[in-house]
Parts: sequence; structure tokens; C-alpha cells
Amino acid sequence: MKARILKWGVPLFLAAVVVVSGVSYSHPVPLQAAAKGTTYQVVLQKGSPVLSLVSISGGAPSASLAQNETSTFQMVVEAKAKTEKLKTGPASYYPVTIIAKSYKAPTQEFPMAGGGTAVRSSLITKDAKGKLYISGGDVDVIGVLSKTLTQKIGDGTVDPAGSMIIQITSVSNLTDKSTGKFLMSAPSTSYYTTGKSYCVVKGSKSKLEGKAMPNDDTTKSLTTPLVGQPLNLDAGTGTLVVTTGMMNVKNKMLGTIDNLTGQIWVMKITKL
Repeated sequence: MKARILKWGVPLFLAAVVVVSGVSYSHPVPLQAAAKGTTYQVVLQKGSPVLSLVSISGGAPSASLAQNETSTFQMVVEAKAKTEKLKTGPASYYPVTIIAKSYKAPTQEFPMAGGGTAVRSSLITKDAKGKLYISGGDVDVIGVLSKTLTQKIGDGTVDPAGSMIIQITSVSNLTDKSTGKFLMSAPSTSYYTTGKSYCVVKGSKSKLEGKAMPNDDTTKSLTTPLVGQPLNLDAGTGTLVVTTGMMNVKNKMLGTIDNLTGQIWVMKITKL
């Protein structure tokens, strides 16, 4: 008999004036074994901010805040558990997939420097693969952003049952509302986790050098530390968090953009 296991990410990036853009919870209830190919509809809830620190063409960093609320996607949890050996010991998990074509996010509008309005749209470019742990998971993520982003998984401590980690590749596109002219595209690949997420800018020539997410969130939209919530599929709850960033993104109107971003995905999960 399988142990009862509960089953249960597109960094938003905004630029014009710019754009890219945890919460501690109690321990989850026991997990319930997934049915084969079980598909869930996920809707992001209120309290799902996207907070970015942005430097435009070497200028001083400024904060940009948006929301993930109402974004939706479908998630498939496989029936057969797999095992692996981590530095912390043996672990068991169910493979999880977020279906790229199912992802839907509302467009957002932002005033542009110099006048006009920018429209941001986002999508997941390929199916995202992850792991929902029954036991033994270590899903905390530490990132370093220099010219590129590198992320290390695990802090040496076993996380609760229901912990999850998934790598999501997304892209945000920005257009001019009045003309429809394409302004920029910002791709990103990052690990979303129910554990802790942290990212620091180190070894860059950016004005963001030394900044860390969520520590340098002056808006207090995120928590420090930034922590998600293990998945509880019976209750339909779970929270993913991510810290990420990009350097030297080209923008036809603003020049180059550097950004450091933190997000929260508060999920309502319904079995289809």
C-alpha cells in the first residue's frame, strides 16, 4: 500500500517602466497516492505577487510590482512513485508535469517611460517537469545571478511530505498598445519550490550587484525568508515560490534591462 500522499511558475517580467516581476505555513496533512495520470486544474489566488528590482541602462534600481492572481494551468501527477538518493538520504516522489499549452495568464498594462502604454503577455514555452515528494525531499533553492542565473537545489535538511520542486521555462512579451509594435521578449528558466527560495546578484557589473531577493524587497510584498507551502491535494492547497532574474535584456525603447525577481503562487487545486 502506498502511503497517503497529497498532490498538488513563469516568472513574470515587465519592462517599459519596467516589468518583471513566502509565506510560512503549518505542516501538511499526510499525502494521498495519486491515481494514474490524475490531472488537476490550478488557479492562482489573491496574495500571489510578482516583485522585481530593475535597473534600466545602468540606472539606479527601482521596484516594480505586479500580480499572478487568476493565472491558470493544468498539472498532471503520475501514479507510480519513483525513488532517488539525495545527499540527505533516500527519497520517494511522484513525477509532476505542468502542461505548457494549458497555461493562461491575463495581460497587464503599464505606462511607458516617455509616454504610451505597454502590454505584457506571458506563456510557458514547454511542459514543465517536477517532483512531488512522499518522503526525503530537499527542495530549498539558492540562486546566484551574474551574467546568467545558476541555482542550487537543497540545503541539507529534509523537507516535509508534500514538498515539491519544478523547473519552468517561460517567456514574457511586451508590445506597444497603440501601435501593436513588438518591444521585447524576456525568456526565463527557474526552479519553483514549496521550500525556501533565495537569489543574490554576485559578480555582475550591474547596479543590482549585491542585491538579494527577497531580502531587498522594500515594498514588503514578499516575506523574508521566502517560503512556500507543501501541497495538499485533498484540501486543494499549496504554494510555490521562486527567485530569479536576468541580465542585459535588450529593449528597443529603453536599452538594456537587469532585473531580480521574486514571486509567490498561492494555488487553488481542483481535480478534473
